[in-house]
Amino acid sequence: MNIQLKQANPDHLDTIMDVYLRCKKDLDEKGLLQWNEVYPSREYFEEEMTDGNLYVLMIDENIAGSATLNEWQSPEWSEIPWKLENEWVIHALFLDPLQQGNGLGKIFMEKCEEFAREKGFESIRLDAYSRNTGANYLYEKMGYEYRGSVYFTSKPEGHREYRCYEKALTL
Repeated sequence: MNIQLKQANPDHLDTIMDVYLRCKKDLDEKGLLQWNEVYPSREYFEEEMTDGNLYVLMIDENIAGSATLNEWQSPEWSEIPWKLENEWVIHALFLDPLQQGNGLGKIFMEKCEEFAREKGFESIRLDAYSRNTGANYLYEKMGYEYRGSVYFTSKPEGHREYRCYEKALTL
């Protein structure tokens, strides 16, 4: 099995949307209302792809997931007591529910970390929906340190808390 992290291109967009919608449906059915019609959306993915920030996890020649990787940080994060600098940020990371449960989430994160190191970044930051216990467990197991929570008022009442994490990367 050949697993790679690749920059997304326009030919990937329809598949990214299919995988994303499958993931969103799976999360919604579990009561994890972390995404809505506004974020992420097809327009979001198109814009991030145009900016060169959208990546896909490829298993052989099939898209298994996607993530935005860049230096942008949500304004809500300004209150978090971050400890590390020279950071890369992971946004809207998702893995096809059909591919979950076999260690690919960890591999996906390792590929993002490897790519960040190659680009010279010394740390990674991300946030995770507080009720998504699987994602939070994975990040903590992989050495991401919890730095505090932020609350997004754009989310439904009771679904606004996101846990912020960071991890030092060894270069």
